Amino acid sequence: MKAVLPRQDLQDVLQAAVSVAGGRTTKPILSCVKLDAAGEAVECHATDGEVALRLSIPALTLEQPGAAVVPAERLLSIVREMPDVEVAIAIDDRHCSIKGQGSAFRIFVQNPADFPPVPRFEDEPDLVIDGALVRRMIAQTLFAAARETSRYAINGVLWEKSGKRLFLVATDGRRLSRAGGRVRSAPAGDFRAIIPSKALSVFERVFHAARSDDDWTVDVKLLPNQALLRSGDRLLATVLVEGHFPKYEDVIPKSSNKTAHVAREELAGAVRRAALLTTEESRAVKLAFEDQRLVITSQSAEHGDARVEAAIRYEGEPIEIGFNPAFLVDALRSVSLDEVRIELSEPLRPGIVCGEDKNDFLYVIMPVSLAQ
Repeated sequence: MKAVLPRQDLQDVLQAAVSVAGGRTTKPILSCVKLDAAGEAVECHATDGEVALRLSIPALTLEQPGAAVVPAERLLSIVREMPDVEVAIAIDDRHCSIKGQGSAFRIFVQNPADFPPVPRFEDEPDLVIDGALVRRMIAQTLFAAARETSRYAINGVLWEKSGKRLFLVATDGRRLSRAGGRVRSAPAGDFRAIIPSKALSVFERVFHAARSDDDWTVDVKLLPNQALLRSGDRLLATVLVEGHFPKYEDVIPKSSNKTAHVAREELAGAVRRAALLTTEESRAVKLAFEDQRLVITSQSAEHGDARVEAAIRYEGEPIEIGFNPAFLVDALRSVSLDEVRIELSEPLRPGIVCGEDKNDFLYVIMPVSLAQ
């Protein structure tokens, strides 16, 4: 392999690849990237055995096709420090040579035949969705997915296609977040699949609109035990989470008799301030809803107490309810709404945080005990 590549494009691709290949592994080859030169581009492959990326770099010149497996973080650190606009890469059976103006490096390579295959996106997609929309939906759900739980099925985000809408749902048993939006096209039928949290974190870091792309879309295809997401020349492949996602519809309160409307940023700031005097043993703030006013308080035996007020529009009888402040702030931070609606029924029943359209965003949060 022998090619000249734009240094910044190569750095961007390697940074994306390291988000998959950069973790600790018992298989050294999984900490590498595979560079595959053919035609007018060099493809970069990365995988950890469960999540895989296929990325492409247009070559300025490509004199000799070929493939090699190179340590990912080592190659990235070299390319990142080079001041050149272009870098020349030449690979033989033993070495990868990286040359710029006034600098040259050689690092050892591994056999490309030993690198795990990275899937290709073949045939038509099962659905096409607006790229900015799916990024928004991931941001509004991923934070609520479980971490390191024995209930493996909630260690990911449910993708539920129903007609012309796609819903993403995540829960850790104490809160549930659902985001939805209309798909561009959906040649295939309805489906349910659980995509691992790590894969969606990689998507957030790697997939974005090209500078010249005003109509950014993402293609999605489901295979047995695998999902493929493609945008332009970037492909993410991931195994699916096995198991059955909980019947989340049963968790969403069907009715409420108390409703508050409050400015999102004002509420988030008030909750953060009240939470300053909570402790790990007492992670709770009390929200007292009354006519046109919300009073948020917290107290701890070690530090003292706090009281913060916020203006609201409120309908219903006064109510006091306790919530984990971090769970509230997570939801408020994930949306860009100017105003949110909070729906409540009883002090020991879950509450809902949403916008005007619950099909776009809905967050269910379990209350916590206020007993001291």
